[in-house]
Amino acid sequence: MIKYIIVVLILIINSYIYSAFEESGCTARSKALSESIFAEFDGVNSMNYNPATIGMAKSIQAYISWDTPYLGLNDGTFINNINLMGVFPFFNKFTIPAENPIASFISRRGAIGISIKRLSLTGNNLDGSLSEIYHEGIYSLIYAKDLNDVIFRGARISAGVRFSLYDIGVGNYYDVIANNKVYSDGAILLGLGFGLDVGLTYDFSEEIKIGIIFKNLIQPKISIIPDGQDYLPGEMRLGLNWNFGDLYFLYKFKLGLGMITYGRDATDPRQPDAAYVAGIEFKELPASLLVKGKSYKDELFAIRMGVKYQDNKINEDIVMISSGLGFTYIFEKLHQINIDYSLEYIINMGSFKHAIGFTYQYLIPKSMFLYKKQLEEEEEVENLLQVVEWKTNVILTNINNINLYLTNIYSNNILINVESNISNIIKLTNEIKQEEIKQEVKTNISSKTKQQIKKR
Repeated sequence: MIKYIIVVLILIINSYIYSAFEESGCTARSKALSESIFAEFDGVNSMNYNPATIGMAKSIQAYISWDTPYLGLNDGTFINNINLMGVFPFFNKFTIPAENPIASFISRRGAIGISIKRLSLTGNNLDGSLSEIYHEGIYSLIYAKDLNDVIFRGARISAGVRFSLYDIGVGNYYDVIANNKVYSDGAILLGLGFGLDVGLTYDFSEEIKIGIIFKNLIQPKISIIPDGQDYLPGEMRLGLNWNFGDLYFLYKFKLGLGMITYGRDATDPRQPDAAYVAGIEFKELPASLLVKGKSYKDELFAIRMGVKYQDNKINEDIVMISSGLGFTYIFEKLHQINIDYSLEYIINMGSFKHAIGFTYQYLIPKSMFLYKKQLEEEEEVENLLQVVEWKTNVILTNINNINLYLTNIYSNNILINVESNISNIIKLTNEIKQEEIKQEVKTNISSKTKQQIKKR
């Protein structure tokens, strides 16, 4: 119970509550990589770290996860963390009409994301009923756009913004009611704040992508005490993601490196001066080895590891190591599922954190990302191809007819030649017969003439 009371007193009485809304990983995959996601275009797994990373999204994504940030609490309380996210890229059936050039520019080669993250601390009241003691909620709307060839040709830059509503509250719990300074009439203490993040990515090469993120450019107010003036500090994240490809038996090997700096109050020890993160991921076991004859041939499992070092947090250096597994499968060529698990261990505290997440993706066909003008050009080309195909068929038909005609002529010539030969034979035969008859007549005439001469 002592631990719980300390937690509540920190959240309610202390005016410097920067440790609230600490986003220690948003998805199971990102946690397994120790948040070393700065410029990887991975949709729901990356958009809360760098909103620009959904600018190249080519699938509709939905994510749900549940995790327990802290295990082993011995005061009868427990903490749950639920995440719901979605990514929706603009395509030619989901876009703003081209008649509005500004709106069309916003939607083309862009995407929007939605994120809901809610942490809840619950416990049993004196009567044994379950009650929510404390909660934090972050509700975000994200927009990103690929700026390649927009700023200048070959820019290879994406940009994104994240608008977030922060919700914090303390519930109707007996230890909370006992604090008469801030609690009265059974009301629940609530606080709302608004924050803004901006992110950029730059493709240094096809393998290396660099990301920079400015978090809380507009600092959200998170005070639950009346007339409180507590704000989340700003952050800057800078790092890279490097895709090495296949390294021997480590397929699709990826590396993430980066640092995070915090704009905190120097007198508050709960926010570190800086954090340094690193993570690796590789894949194993191609599906073709297990499932014969299926269209999906890529690797089924991903193995992940990471480390995070926080400098001077709570007057000491915090080291956290992480690991995780992922399963991926695509069925019917358009539907992809991912199941991810992560395990984090804070060495200084000796505590574990578990998380499991499920992602579904609808892989949108590439043709759906062709907009009106491109579709017209494609349609024109298609029509030309159809005309060419029709003319080709006509020509082939004519060639076949010509061949048939020539064949017939050749056959007829043979027949004509045969008939001519037969006629010649008959004619020759007739001539021969006529000659024979003539000779016979001559012979007969000669014989008769001789007889008459003898008579005379």
